[in-house]
Amino acid sequence: MTTDVKCIHCREIINPLRIKALPGAKTCVNCSTTGAKRGVSMMFGDKDNTWTDVVFMEEETFKRHEQLNKSTLNVLNIKEDSDEEE
Repeated sequence: MTTDVKCIHCREIINPLRIKALPGAKTCVNCSTTGAKRGVSMMFGDKDNTWTDVVFMEEETFKRHEQLNKSTLNVLNIKEDSDEEE
């Protein structure tokens, strides 16, 4: 016997395959707030106590992260160029 599970937002019946894959699902695919994520490998710690880990980010956070990285690289390149001129 199957029981139809309704989405808590739109009150439509959630696809039974979604319930099978995610038994705790309370929303349908259309109402789900989970969007695509980006994974970025990052290094943490200091000196001998460093490790790398993957950090998952929302798209907007990833874009800000990329902009910050580009800005940092530009500053480092400017510094290298000025060091070479001396």
